[in-house]
Amino acid sequence: MIRPATPPPGPEDGPFRTEEDQYFWKALVELTAVEEANQGDLAAFVGVSQGYVSKILAGKQVPKARLRRRFAEFFELPYEDMMTLGRQRLEAMPYPAEGPLTRRCQVREPAYGGSEAGGGGRGGGGEHAALRSMLRDLRSRETRESGYTEVPLREATASMGGGSTETGDRTLTYLSFRTDWIRSKGNPEYMTAIRAFGDSMEPTITDGSVVLIDEGRRQFVKNKVYYLRHNGQMYIKRLVDVAGQLGIVSDNDANIQLVSDADDFEIIGRCIWTARELD
Repeated sequence: MIRPATPPPGPEDGPFRTEEDQYFWKALVELTAVEEANQGDLAAFVGVSQGYVSKILAGKQVPKARLRRRFAEFFELPYEDMMTLGRQRLEAMPYPAEGPLTRRCQVREPAYGGSEAGGGGRGGGGEHAALRSMLRDLRSRETRESGYTEVPLREATASMGGGSTETGDRTLTYLSFRTDWIRSKGNPEYMTAIRAFGDSMEPTITDGSVVLIDEGRRQFVKNKVYYLRHNGQMYIKRLVDVAGQLGIVSDNDANIQLVSDADDFEIIGRCIWTARELD
């Protein structure tokens, strides 16, 4: 049996005996804490008394299958995802003193070291931050399956002029795109969005635009626009072929900067979509 290292009294030796019982209990306790859910609201939604909810959280009562699914609905998760969350949270805990668990997996951190990875925020602490990250992953998947796919908007920026040194991977927010559209452009798992500043790529990309980058498309195709690194600076520029040599150009400037073998150069991904806020 998988047991949390320091559970409150009851679940491991009381009614929560099966692995599914343990997964449900762990997920419910942590979701209630991280979402700051009110027990009265939980009880009203599920259709039971607040006292019954309190006993479940304390590990003294095991709700039947129908009620478990109602709890999952309260947190806007499919019941199966709630079980996955509970299992991962249990198995990611430290080994108990009496010996290792029979199975153990690590909590998956957000790709690119997203904003939740550093802890803090509502609920406080790295544990709640990791759980929020997992919730984001699960809910993002549900959004994709319902017709929309979320793509992270990163802290990183790119210059369309003199270059940018901002390469932060922290996630600021998520942008939703229609799944059928974004999948027609490539694999969303490799996509990210950043802000671009400067006017050298106008009218194609205007100052302050959000640009969608497909990091799965790093191969050079002439005359396409790319997010790239050149000699320590981050740019959004068009790449061209000049007599067999790679050239970097701006859309409103005829000058071409050739890339030499000695340059620090990397294509991060191809720019596939852009939008901007209106004043």
